[in-house]
Amino acid sequence: MASYLLPTMLSLCLIFCLHFSSATQSKMEIRMPNLRPSVEDYYVCTSIKVPSETYITQYEALADAGTAHHILLFGCYEPFSYDSSWECGATCKKRSSIMFAWAKNADPTKLPPDVGYHIGGHSGVNYIVMQVHYARALTKDDPPDQSGIALYTSTIKPNFTQGIFLMAADFGHIPPKKTAAHLDVSCYFKSSKTIHPFAFRTHAHSLSTVISAYKRPAGHPQAKWEELGKGNPQWPQAFYPMKTKHTIQYNDIVVARCVYNSTSRDTDTHVGSKHTDEMCNFYMMYYTKGEAEYLQCGGNRIPSQARDMPASSFELLPPNPKLDEQASGHHHHDHHGDGSSNSAVMTEVKGWYKAPADLKVGQVGGVDTNSEGHLVMFHRGSHVWDAAAFDGHEVYAKQADGAITENTLVEFNSSGNAIDSWGDNLFYLPHGITIDKDDNIWLTDVALHQVFKFTPANRNTPSLTLGQRFKPGSTETSFCKPTDVAVLSDGGFFVSDGYCNGRIMRFDKDGHLVRQWGSMAVKGLFSRKPAPNQFTVVHSLALDEARDLLCAADRNNNRMQCFHTESEFLYEYDASEGVFAIASRPKTGDMVMVTSNQNKDSGHLHLLRFSATSAELGGTFTPAEDKFHVLHDVAVSSDGSRAYIAQLSPPYVYQFSMSAETDSRQNSHQTHTFMGSSHREGSSVSSQNVPIVVAVMLIVPIACILITLLIYKIYTQKVRGSQGKFDMGNIFSGGTKRGDRVGFSPLATNEDQYTDDEDELSNEKQTFVVRP
Repeated sequence: MASYLLPTMLSLCLIFCLHFSSATQSKMEIRMPNLRPSVEDYYVCTSIKVPSETYITQYEALADAGTAHHILLFGCYEPFSYDSSWECGATCKKRSSIMFAWAKNADPTKLPPDVGYHIGGHSGVNYIVMQVHYARALTKDDPPDQSGIALYTSTIKPNFTQGIFLMAADFGHIPPKKTAAHLDVSCYFKSSKTIHPFAFRTHAHSLSTVISAYKRPAGHPQAKWEELGKGNPQWPQAFYPMKTKHTIQYNDIVVARCVYNSTSRDTDTHVGSKHTDEMCNFYMMYYTKGEAEYLQCGGNRIPSQARDMPASSFELLPPNPKLDEQASGHHHHDHHGDGSSNSAVMTEVKGWYKAPADLKVGQVGGVDTNSEGHLVMFHRGSHVWDAAAFDGHEVYAKQADGAITENTLVEFNSSGNAIDSWGDNLFYLPHGITIDKDDNIWLTDVALHQVFKFTPANRNTPSLTLGQRFKPGSTETSFCKPTDVAVLSDGGFFVSDGYCNGRIMRFDKDGHLVRQWGSMAVKGLFSRKPAPNQFTVVHSLALDEARDLLCAADRNNNRMQCFHTESEFLYEYDASEGVFAIASRPKTGDMVMVTSNQNKDSGHLHLLRFSATSAELGGTFTPAEDKFHVLHDVAVSSDGSRAYIAQLSPPYVYQFSMSAETDSRQNSHQTHTFMGSSHREGSSVSSQNVPIVVAVMLIVPIACILITLLIYKIYTQKVRGSQGKFDMGNIFSGGTKRGDRVGFSPLATNEDQYTDDEDELSNEKQTFVVRP
């Protein structure tokens, strides 16, 4: 019988070695196939087939929050569509399971060594579907999007499988003007599986300030709450390690609370999928024995328990500028904390604007001043420019709703009181307004794709109309969402054409085209910055006729471009965020510029000195208290003593007093670094081995040879009747016993974790032990 021992043992050893030689760690990617969404709040899905049975051990987003609002991964038996991508109201044909979620430039998520997400084989996950929410539309000049997720996998079966437990509000609304409105989620845990949450992630939109979750054991409705996690959804939406060990089992009580600051809203905000809606999601990543499941708790099923949540659920986390900056995706220049970097130049006149009592004021498109020094506002009333406003061909999709029934033009006196209004049933989506020296009013409507001139004698019938009604175009007689007008003293004028065409057009006083220049921006091969004369949304114009200078706000390229009025490019001024509007002060030789960061819902007011060859910063105003929201237009009084800034939403107009002369202090021109998307080479789906595969391929064969030699030595010693005892330690020293190993190392996000006081980021990796 002994003669069969050696071949049998060698065969078993060979099988063992072959198994572990094939148990490699690999990386596969799922990416969007070069998409360019043309509308806001667009949800797109793509899928990949799982090639073989394996276990996911790490997730890494290949995306930037400036492009992808958030990303979800779903496990499916069969995807809803086999197209390369589809608009995904549905992800899977049958039941879908959330595997992973990412937003706000969160770090990679690495699972503990003993945990993996099972895909392929008998897991029921034959396909992985990725859903990307694009909050903004991409222009023709944005690079096509390849946002995705990298999945690091291993064929070695772990001791535990990873799953997701999602707590979410399925409906509800947030009232306006509240500092701490809230939505609650509660239910009894009804899974037969005992789960061990080890990481959490919070998700909501712009109003939410803090999200918390708690549990109580089954049968103890008055027990002390056990905090599962607490996070700020405006920080990077990663999976963060839980501070202590948790176990959730059948009939335990689980609750979550989302707190919102809605002081910036005038109407109710509802739970929904648009970025202007809100959400209330608390994700838990857990491990369990056997096959993990996708678990859910939706709605407020136990309101009595939700009402009993700790008062600390309303308490905000301490400020963390590092996480704020990481979530925004780039750095901003410093501003003085007193509300102004140059208070001698610009001073806010607080409380100047008084909203008309008898008129619904909507999104403010533009403002300008007339010869009396009065401000005229051009607003959108009950109409809103949202994702459904235009179809894929830039044609206004809500024509059947009719024109705006409210008066769209409002005149304010020097005290900020509304004294007149007109312009009902004329416009659909107002944008720019310019008032010339003769008090003619020039208006642009992006829905109509037209430019209008109205004289003081007839404010309701245009004396000049350019463009084709509701028909976008790029010919000499058509526009595509024109934005602004600048008027010469002889009656000639310039039009910025605007969102789709990226051009500036000069007309004579009768509306005949004189010349045009500019094109949609194309980023260079080795440079992020488009060339001069290229635009991505030419949004505003400022004219200084005495200097033959025309400047244009190149909004999405974060710059102002300046030209000779005959079209020759002169120079540009780079800003750190989108340049929305500019207005000149010819008497003082400077210019007012407003910039906004739509992702952070903020803005700044700048004073620029300019000449025929350059512009430099003369001062920047930043509010010390209530921040600006998205600023859309700026106007300067004829004497240059006052500036007015139009805030798009909530509708508001700020007034600033301006010194008669620019500040004599010299300010150096600042260069700001823009942190954009990192687009990697490769197809939308790829698979590659990571370096550990090379190590495995080298180590495993050597180990197999050594094991075989050891078995042979044991066998020959027994056959020869050797009196010596074989000791593994004679060959290998050290070594840990199998029973010495306790638990597994914590979830890692490849970056610093929270400290206990959550006040600063730790500079060291922390160690958490999670025991099953």
